[in-house]
Amino acid sequence: MIETSHLLRKAYLDLLNPFIIEGVTIPIFDNLVNPVITIPKYKGGDCYIIVLDQNEVETSNNDCSQRTTSVISLDVVTKYPLNVGGVLASELISSKIQTLVNTLQGQSININLANIQVLGTSLINARSFSDQGLNLTIYRKRLTFQHSIYQF
Repeated sequence: MIETSHLLRKAYLDLLNPFIIEGVTIPIFDNLVNPVITIPKYKGGDCYIIVLDQNEVETSNNDCSQRTTSVISLDVVTKYPLNVGGVLASELISSKIQTLVNTLQGQSININLANIQVLGTSLINARSFSDQGLNLTIYRKRLTFQHSIYQF
């Protein structure tokens, strides 16, 4: 079996980069925010996307092939001054991500290896939440996608 986690992560980074919405290029980070990157404003708030956690489990195997279910999460982060802003920016970014991943039409994200095929991609969770600090209100949208991966 070939480890597919890094291949799936790279497929998402390639698919989403550059991420442009209404003329604003939103940066995409791999697990951690790079402190030297300038975070742009969209709808009045600082916005960025983080490709987060992954997990993978074998679902069926035989002598000729292996199948795994792999899950990956994306975090859309929007930051505003304390008690300002709302979820609109994160929802619009989330909507565009879902359109790019194309889950609603049953198509799958592509891993470019001859012996690996993503059979299906589905959005299994989309959760909005907010945090307040001393000076900031942060609105987040977490998208979790599940993939059925076939290796032959």
